[in-house]
Amino acid sequence: MTHVNSLVDIVIVNYNTKNLLLTCLESIHKHTKESHHIYIIDNGSTDGSVERLARMGRDHLDVISNPRNTGYAVACNQGIRAGQSPFILLLNSDVIVTRNWLTPLLDCMVTDSRIAVVGPKMVNQKGLITGAGIVGTFQNHAPRGFMEADGPGKYETVEDCFSVCGAAYLIRRSLLDTLGLFDENYFFYFEETDYSLNARYQGYRVVYCPNSKIIHLTGQSNKNHEQLRTYFETSEHYFRTKWSHLTSSEI
Repeated sequence: MTHVNSLVDIVIVNYNTKNLLLTCLESIHKHTKESHHIYIIDNGSTDGSVERLARMGRDHLDVISNPRNTGYAVACNQGIRAGQSPFILLLNSDVIVTRNWLTPLLDCMVTDSRIAVVGPKMVNQKGLITGAGIVGTFQNHAPRGFMEADGPGKYETVEDCFSVCGAAYLIRRSLLDTLGLFDENYFFYFEETDYSLNARYQGYRVVYCPNSKIIHLTGQSNKNHEQLRTYFETSEHYFRTKWSHLTSSEI
């Protein structure tokens, strides 16, 4: 379905997070003034998510149902392909957006045509920082200020970073022909890190924009920590192998 008047396509991948997803959608409905369309890619949920979404009846929301869990990168790409809006916002279901959350991200994006990615500041339900830019190099990078208490003056400067957290990840559709979609070799983790590195490697910018601040409910969407660790280690190995030809000076 084409939604030609929409400014932003919001793509949310869901896998058995019905209650979180409904909270996320309600926050978007309440706090998003820009024209947008929401694409929910359901990865074979068994918790009634799809059935609940079918009862919502909102004309700016499409649901794509996969029969199985295809992984995050594949599902994101499905959502990206489904829309045509000039900007795409990949959003986790365990995010709660806040008043005036989207405007600063878009304002930042349009200041420079070479900005490929913009991400907000994120804090969890306890007010601890979960997203303030990823800093470092492809060999050694980490989320800045992770789990520090947020407060005035804490990471409040708009600045270029190695990457930004994928829980809220704004990208420019016009660059897809150049940068491509997410690498579908990643099942879970490192998809956005890979995309950010590719953008920077090709001369584009990745920008952290704390003028937007949202809530990221950490530790809610998947509590199988052993499985998550396996996903992380597999993705990290692939990432490091894929980019092993780089030197730090190249990015």
